[in-house]
Amino acid sequence: MADELIMDSKALIFATLADVYLSSGMIDEAISILKDGLARNPNYTLGKIMLGRAYYLKGDIDEALKILKEIYELARDSETENLYLGHCYKKKGDYEKAITHYQAVLKINPENREASAELEILKPQKKEPTEEKMTAPFEKAIPEPVALPREEISAPTEDVKLPSVKEFVAQTEEPPKEPSPVKEETIEATLPLPELGLEPIPTKPAELISPMEALNEPMRHLLEIKSVKGSFILSRDGLLIQNYYQGRTDLEEIGALIAGIFNEAEDAFKFLKCGQLEKCIIEKKEETICVITAGESLLCIITQPEAKPGLVFLYARKIIEEIRKVLG
Repeated sequence: MADELIMDSKALIFATLADVYLSSGMIDEAISILKDGLARNPNYTLGKIMLGRAYYLKGDIDEALKILKEIYELARDSETENLYLGHCYKKKGDYEKAITHYQAVLKINPENREASAELEILKPQKKEPTEEKMTAPFEKAIPEPVALPREEISAPTEDVKLPSVKEFVAQTEEPPKEPSPVKEETIEATLPLPELGLEPIPTKPAELISPMEALNEPMRHLLEIKSVKGSFILSRDGLLIQNYYQGRTDLEEIGALIAGIFNEAEDAFKFLKCGQLEKCIIEKKEETICVITAGESLLCIITQPEAKPGLVFLYARKIIEEIRKVLG
């Protein structure tokens, strides 16, 4: 969805902000922003696609399908429109339509892995009428039973002699069975492994994930933002705790600069009794530094000068929670 926003030169700010909310899991906030924005821009098709996507992520499949179907003629060439129509039809059990829209996604973007994976799942579920066609001739070949009238059924002409009770019992009694010989159980002695010349296979201890490694995944999502150049975590004294900015050699000097500016600003806040400083922005000619408090640490994000700090702070919200859990 972010790629379509970048390609759309008329993308409005409320759609960009809603996309950030959806990426952060804030679905209700995204729906509220999209409804408000579409009330003022009712013909903005991309905003309606995002609203349908938001309702799908919320679990309201009927509302999502209603919105996406209304704009399909205007957005039939949209990758996201076809993808989420496919998702909705799959949830409704209409696999034929779901496959049609997933195939449309791959025509627009052959590298869409999500649509490819869904097609692999759905294609075996298509119903093929081969079984009914094969069994039909055999069913017709089986003759149906015909009821005959009683007059055509001839009664036995001779009297049938039934055996007496003693004869019947004698015929049904079985001769006594001889007891089967009891097999002697043999107990095999089991020798310990060293006496057999075998050594136990050493087992590898389970690898433990360090607390800092738990930050790798959320940080990876942050660094995928095109305007973000890199990120790192500092102590309040400016010491580098964790580096996510590969190839940068002056992080110690930048860390000292950031810590000095942040501590001076925090002292000014205390002096003015304005509460605690939570975030600040340091603008340089060639880059912008966004600094956010994370417990006793500082999360520093270096971006391009044209980046929107508000969007960066929104993306960083979840990472801040993880850093506070790890570092306190």
